[in-house]
Amino acid sequence: MEFLEATLTKIVQETSDSYSFIMTIPEGFTWKAGQHVAWQINGFELDAEDRNTRVFTIASTMADGYLMFTTRIADKHTSFKEVLLHQIKPGDKIGVARPLGTFALDAEGFKKTLIVAGGIGITPIRALLRDYKDHPADGHAITVLYSDDRGEFCYKDFWKELEAVPGVEVRLISDREIFMKDTDTYAKDVQNAAEYLIAGSPGMNNAFTERLEGLGIKKENIKTDVFIGY
Repeated sequence: MEFLEATLTKIVQETSDSYSFIMTIPEGFTWKAGQHVAWQINGFELDAEDRNTRVFTIASTMADGYLMFTTRIADKHTSFKEVLLHQIKPGDKIGVARPLGTFALDAEGFKKTLIVAGGIGITPIRALLRDYKDHPADGHAITVLYSDDRGEFCYKDFWKELEAVPGVEVRLISDREIFMKDTDTYAKDVQNAAEYLIAGSPGMNNAFTERLEGLGIKKENIKTDVFIGY
């Protein structure tokens, strides 16, 4: 796997245990909103059973002018995450591989979109909505249900920026019952006139896919993000 070299410029603590790593864009590197890549760190000591690469979604867009990934670092974490938390610093190099994935909005095929995101699964959604902010579709309505059980939400300033985008509604939810209820209500009201994007843990993706299908939503209307990086 070939890696291009990006330079870390900034680390932002988004929540009590989630961090964004912002980098320069290597010359010639391009990507689409919603894609993910393998990231590589070199020159740091890792545990023998650990590896120096991880796959994370690119949480930024080309228009941002920088590369960014966001990851959760729990109290118990790998040596790779330990490097991210305590050792890597602005000026250090991070390798970035070729972007992959096709997780995207379909504003041409649908007039409505429901986005269901849980926890750190919000990362591809940030990129998709950042891109949509620059290229909104006339008459398209997007509802975002972003849930975190602790009430800790990444990208706080970004959600405020989206308030100015016509047709975009963002609900920050810290109650799981409300999260499920709002999803059910939307699906019952809109049915297959909307596309449904789900971004969360594999368990959440499966649970909400089954939930939506049980409410009559067609499989082809449901997209789930491949949640690889933690």
